[in-house]
Amino acid sequence: MTACVLPLFLGLAACGTPAPTPATAPAAATTPAATTPPVAAAAPVAMAAGPHSVWAGVYSNDQAGRGKKAYNSLCARCHGENFLGGEDSPALVDKDFLAGWYGKPVGDLTERTRRTMPADGPGKLSRQQCTDITAYLLSANGFPAGQNDLGTDAATQNLILIEAKK
Repeated sequence: MTACVLPLFLGLAACGTPAPTPATAPAAATTPAATTPPVAAAAPVAMAAGPHSVWAGVYSNDQAGRGKKAYNSLCARCHGENFLGGEDSPALVDKDFLAGWYGKPVGDLTERTRRTMPADGPGKLSRQQCTDITAYLLSANGFPAGQNDLGTDAATQNLILIEAKK
């Protein structure tokens, strides 16, 4: 049923069939129980927007600052203060970062961090900590900050794609 919301918004009746015009539409019942509430415009617009890029400013500077503190206390001992990795830890910047994350959603990065880090205690970081660390990694890779924090919702993060530097 939700697949038909967008067609209704676009002037299609039932998943691809043209919506009846006022001249051809059957008379609608006028009782309040039979009327259909209006469809909110925000839902179809959000669905139509679809995936977007890390270049859209998907985190705030304040959030990257919180991520920096978390990274320095939890991640830098293995990945390095300069993000260049270590003996058993990958680099988290530039070509090395893009080699592993290009075309993937930000949500995958946050979730991998949440499930596998730190190496000596995987799964102990909160989703908020991992999201803040992700914001810091995006900052370290030159992706611009925006006005709002990156939200912790995985579905929303999965709409944001990591792309090569412009």
